[in-house]
Amino acid sequence: MAIINEENARISKQLSSFSDYVDGSATASYNAQCAEAAAILEQVKPKCATADQRERAEWLYSRYCAVLAEAINRENEIGTRCPSVLICGPANFPVRKKEKQVAAWDANRENFRKADHYLQMLKRAHTLAVKSDDPEALDYLRAKLDQLQTAHQTMKDANAYYRKHKTLDGCPGVTAKERAWLENDHVFNGGSPLALYGCPYPAYALQNSNASIKRAKDRIAKLEAAKAAQPVEDEHDGYTYRENAEAMRVQFQFDGKPDDETRALLKRNGFRWAPSLGVWQRQLNDNGKYAAHRVMEVLDGQQ
Repeated sequence: MAIINEENARISKQLSSFSDYVDGSATASYNAQCAEAAAILEQVKPKCATADQRERAEWLYSRYCAVLAEAINRENEIGTRCPSVLICGPANFPVRKKEKQVAAWDANRENFRKADHYLQMLKRAHTLAVKSDDPEALDYLRAKLDQLQTAHQTMKDANAYYRKHKTLDGCPGVTAKERAWLENDHVFNGGSPLALYGCPYPAYALQNSNASIKRAKDRIAKLEAAKAAQPVEDEHDGYTYRENAEAMRVQFQFDGKPDDETRALLKRNGFRWAPSLGVWQRQLNDNGKYAAHRVMEVLDGQQ
């Protein structure tokens, strides 16, 4: 976690209130908020489908704590710029200075909103779509396809059972909750869904199910083709360019630590440092490869 500037917190308190500042209270409040976020992280991680989702949840937690600290420190720094009228009195009060201070506080609310944005994303990190560059995406998608196909077959079997028996009594695959809804006469003005459609799962439900299956198959096919592609690894002066199909990453590996200008170039083109791998990388797709070649043109002196 980040460090909270206790000195600014103390001065800000003194310039806005007659009550004494409790040493360490700003840090304690920040730590408590981060602890709440950490508890959310521990609840979310077991629900994540892949390691990449778990890593994303951990990143969101880190970003929340970092941005929250920036917002708190900024808030307290602004508080040191001008005293409250209650503290210094109305005589010769610096009205213009106070107006600038209030405007700065208003602007800083965006930093608190940004921190809250990361916290809200953390709460639903396990529901965020699994990205194509997730190393476990194929395993996840294959399992999802199997679930979709099983559910589709269950719907077809339930329709066949109802056509034969004219009842859902003993129908396999239809849960008690689903049956209660299908047979509820108050769902539609004209009666229950079962009475309206004449079957448990009407044509549109099967069509939607088929469309979901097709999307999953298409996505799997694209990922399989990308992973089956021949790996690319090019040696250049001072670095190696790699298209890592297994990890679904475009990567740069340098012989040593790149200088500030090179790091800035990489960041401008969407590359991020992966310390565990010792590479700069981004997602392996057309945009990623285009950005990589733009970087190489500069590194190789073509621009």
